[in-house]
Parts: sequence; C-alpha cells; structure tokens
Amino acid sequence: MQQRYIQKIALGMLLCMTTCISARGQVLQWSNPTKIKDGAIFTKVIGENKRGIYILRYRNRFLSKNVIIERYNQLLVLEKGVSLELRKSRLLRLFFTSQGLLTIKTKYVRATQENNLVAQWYDHDLNPLNEPIVIATAAAQDFGDRGNFRLRMSDNQQHITVMHTEPDARGNTLIHQYYFSLDLNLISKQEIQTIYPYKDMAALDLVTTNDLKTCILANVAPRPYKKNTTSNYHLFYLKDSSIQDYALPDSVDLISPRIAYNRKDDAAIIASFFSYKRIRGLAGTMFFEVDSDSLYSETTWSPFSDSLLLDMRFNNFSELGISEGFSILNTIPRSDGGMLIVAEQKDIATENEIILVNGLPQSTSKNIYNFNEVLVLNYNDTAGLDWHKIITKNQITVNDGGYYSSVVVYIGPQFVQLLYNDQLRNSGDVMQHTIYNNGKEISKRLLKAELDFIAILPSEARQVATNKIIIPTSKNRRFALLKLIYK
Repeated sequence: MQQRYIQKIALGMLLCMTTCISARGQVLQWSNPTKIKDGAIFTKVIGENKRGIYILRYRNRFLSKNVIIERYNQLLVLEKGVSLELRKSRLLRLFFTSQGLLTIKTKYVRATQENNLVAQWYDHDLNPLNEPIVIATAAAQDFGDRGNFRLRMSDNQQHITVMHTEPDARGNTLIHQYYFSLDLNLISKQEIQTIYPYKDMAALDLVTTNDLKTCILANVAPRPYKKNTTSNYHLFYLKDSSIQDYALPDSVDLISPRIAYNRKDDAAIIASFFSYKRIRGLAGTMFFEVDSDSLYSETTWSPFSDSLLLDMRFNNFSELGISEGFSILNTIPRSDGGMLIVAEQKDIATENEIILVNGLPQSTSKNIYNFNEVLVLNYNDTAGLDWHKIITKNQITVNDGGYYSSVVVYIGPQFVQLLYNDQLRNSGDVMQHTIYNNGKEISKRLLKAELDFIAILPSEARQVATNKIIIPTSKNRRFALLKLIYK
C-alpha cells in the first residue's frame, strides 16, 4: 500500500514546478499540486537539512492511523516515504535532529494494563537504525489515559527528558523523571513526591536545560476551603533528586500561561496574561523566572499601557481591559533579555438547530470557529512594553476545526512576519504582515488568488532555518508545499 502511495505522489511530482518570485529579498518556491487519495490527509512539516525536506502525514489528530514520514528533495519532489507501525499505539513525539529522526510512541499492553513508551531512530534516508526500545512504562489510570507523558529535548540536542505522573498509595501525585542520551541510554531516573492529589494536578508543559535541570508548568486545582478561585499554577523545579515548588501568584487570575526556554540564561521563563479578580478583561502580562543557582524566584508585572487599551477599545473590546479570549501563541525570548509575545483572540461557538426530515424533527449542530485579532507585544529586559501591534483578521469557519485559520509566525533577525488566509474578504488571498524591530509595519498580499484558490495551513507550517519557512497549502483542493526563503 505504501509503495502504491509513493508511486502516485511521485508521478504527480515528477514534473515539479518550482516558481521563484523575488520581491524585497523574498523567494517563493512551489511544488506541483498533488491530489491525495489515501487516508493520510493531514500534513505537518518536520524539518529540513541538506538531504531534503521532511514532512509527516497522518489521518487523525491522535496520530494513531496512516502515519507516514516523507522526504522531499530541494526541488520539492517526493523521494521516499515510510509508514510507521502503530498497532495498538500512537505516535507521541517526533524529534528531528542532525543525527536522524527519533520517533516515540505510546503502546498499550492489555495484559499489564500499562502504556509503554517506545523509541526508535531513523536515519535521514528513513531507514530504521535500531529495533524499537521501551524506555519507560506508566500505568493506565483511566480510559483513554496515555500515561500522562511529557517529553522535551534539550536545546543542545544532547539529551531527552521524559516525565510522567501516577498516584501514590495515598492518592497524591508521584512524578517519574528520566534523562536519556541521544543513543537512548539511561542517564538518570528519579521518583519525586508531591503533596497534591493526583486527580487535581495536571502537568501542562516542561523545559529541560542543557545542564540537566527540568522545569514543569502544572495546573493544580484549588483546595476546597478556598472559595471563588480558579485553578492555581505551579512551577516545579527539578534538580538531581530534589524538587522546588513555586506557586505562581494567585492574587490575580492567570490567563494562558506559557513556559519558554530562555537560551541566553539556559533557563525556563513563564509568561502569562493576568486579570484582576471579579474584573472583566485582561489587565497585563506577568513574567515568572527562577534563578538556576540561588533558586530565587522573581515575578515581574507589566500592566497594559493606556495607549494599548485605547487601541483595543477602538477595536470594539471591553472598556475594562483586553478581551479574555486572547491566548498566547508564541513566546520568543530576545537575546537582550526581553521577550516578544504573539497572542490571538479565538473562540468556538456551537449552534443547534431542529429540522424536519420526512415530517420528523431532527437535531443538528455546527461548530463555528472565530479567529479574530492578533496582538504582538514587544517587551524589553525590564518588562517594559517597547511597542505593540494589532492585526485584524476576523476569520470565521464552520466545522473545519479551525484548520485554515490562525497565523504562521516567522521570526527573523530584523523583523517578525505573520502570514494568514484573508477570509475577511473571502478572497482566497494570503496576507503577509511584517513588523520590524523598531515597530514599523507593512501589510501586503503575499499570494493573490487570481486564477488559483490558495489556502495555507498555519498549524502545520514550520520555520526550518533563520531564513526559511515551509508551509503546506491547499491549492485548488490539492496539496502543495510552499517554501519561503528570505535573502
């Protein structure tokens, strides 16, 4: 089946059309549009090296069926593909490195009612380098539980951190943590006890440093005696076999917290919007960081400026603050200690209708996805807001999971660029909004749908180099790759 799949795509890509358009140092390269008939309908860019471009095809968002890794050459012609064996398992992570591609999947073992974490390396020719290896095991606590695994590769690509949780005898959360070298040898393993009930604690994300420290962002439900409070957020700092528990401030409500890796300090930093209790609207941004030597935590508050609030009011937002529908998409630590934040306002609404079919009432429903304004905030090293930008999109789609909505974010040395489908005018155009380091902005159409209807897939795109981004697209209902190179 896989061979027939490759043949179909290869024949379609044989006469690969590469179009280069130079405009202000930007080059666009296209693959030939190809009709996909097999079950792997989603596409995600993995990475690029001198051997080619690697993408992941899959049938569903759980990555449990029809998962295929493909390699395209630099002319965007398909060269090779391999199907992953996923019987009673699903792909959890795929790491793209200079050594090869590391696949990690969870496999359920019915006899023991456990989930095995299975790792396997492939070289850049997509040939397996080893037999699948079980690197961790977690008990399946309830239906659909995948072991609560969280994985992260260090920034220097020298080790992998694996974490999962389970309840202890008293029902509290027990953290299991492993450090592996890239050749999948175990460096260290530890069990760390917490005081929080397993049912009330959820690990959201983690960051691992180059010197084998781990920071875990977790959500912990409030204690029953605390009234009128939302869930609390904690940062767990793991070093050797010890754990430091830092409760993020609960005097305010934290909205959309994100943990990011700060390459400058080889440390983790949390950025989050906040709002005041019982007051509607976002009031500002909070930064939370732990010093890796003294384990001293520092919280910095940056309320939104009057000019930002005024600009948002002109965009029909609450006069009490910025809409709480905003969530953080990207946190980009700057080399000087500052941070760039890209946030987007979105919501999902459900409409129910009653229709008559052969005289009998039938209930139907539809999901409406609204992706509205994008907010770009540029903070300096003292958490002062250097400048802000608001980009209006107003993308509205129905029953598509928001697959064509949101934005592609390109981070360059001199500017940030946002690419998105211009559904505001229902034109099929692709817009390009460029924001320079000094706050200057330019907006233009990157692709004009004069003859072809083109839609980019923002969630599947990837910046593969400092001057290059690769975007899967739908071109006249056919799949095509778009490569943008910045000269």
